[in-house]
Amino acid sequence: MRRTDFCRRAGTALVAGVAGVPVGVVAQTSLQPLRIVTAPTEIPISMINAHDMGYFKDAGIDAQIIALNNGPAGIAAVLSGSADIGFASSLSLVIAYDKGLPVTVVVGTDLHRATNPVQGIFMASASSPLHTGKDFNGKTVSVPGLGGTQNYAVRAWVDATGGNSSTLRFVEIPNSAVPAAIVAGRIDAGTTDVLTLHSTRSRTLREVTNVYNAIAPKFITGVWYATAPWVEQHRDLTRTFITVFRRYSAWANSHPADEVRFYSKQSGLSIDDLQAVPRAVFEPTLTLEALQSIIDVAYRYGAIKRRFPANELLSSASGTSAAAPNASIR
Repeated sequence: MRRTDFCRRAGTALVAGVAGVPVGVVAQTSLQPLRIVTAPTEIPISMINAHDMGYFKDAGIDAQIIALNNGPAGIAAVLSGSADIGFASSLSLVIAYDKGLPVTVVVGTDLHRATNPVQGIFMASASSPLHTGKDFNGKTVSVPGLGGTQNYAVRAWVDATGGNSSTLRFVEIPNSAVPAAIVAGRIDAGTTDVLTLHSTRSRTLREVTNVYNAIAPKFITGVWYATAPWVEQHRDLTRTFITVFRRYSAWANSHPADEVRFYSKQSGLSIDDLQAVPRAVFEPTLTLEALQSIIDVAYRYGAIKRRFPANELLSSASGTSAAAPNASIR
């Protein structure tokens, strides 16, 4: 999504920093405090709505919502003890764990599904002769973040379709600016999201492929996480958070119009545009296979130093057994 625009438009509804003010929280000594770091995309930011709907209070939690604009900043907040549970891309957490930081997955969500793609859209000019990976050798390609999931997804797709991804020249361009960059000839292609694809409405551009499918037809792109020591000390509170998130997920999936209105208000995106594209599905899950895919691609392209089994990242309170079978581990 358009992270810069999102953070500007969200205004006073969000907390500006780690030490910020809770969103509409009234101190109640009978409630257990929980500081939650969100990110400016639909699934994590929905915790503001869950709070306003009273879901945390019903569960005995005094939730303090802390809104930050990127995953690494949230991880820093959780590691420093300024927050308890945070949301980040699964890749960010995998990299943090590989560096020896004591992070652990509480619950996964924000799944990429080949049948319902919302990210990883790879665009090029409609008149471009670029169609498969081998056509992109030596080309200039944009991604929203160098070293991010879409960066490695592009490399995986190019290599899988006859190209050599080491020859690509990557530049960083926000999703919303990709169409203009292609039309201007500054890049040969770029990754973006379905909202940008929809809003472009141009016959001069086309979708080449969805590069996320080169990682896996289904994998976890985002996770709620905490530090392992904090989870060990707060197992019941961790499980309660998971219960609240599942409750809100069920509500959001069964009330899509209401969820769209909430997200439109938070993001500044139009309701019509949000309703016209595939919607993110709130799907609390934590399967080893869906998490292993992102670990494998991170290792393949040097983002992490070792390939480790997904169960090393699991929280003791996640509800997924660390001993569960994992067909991806060899």
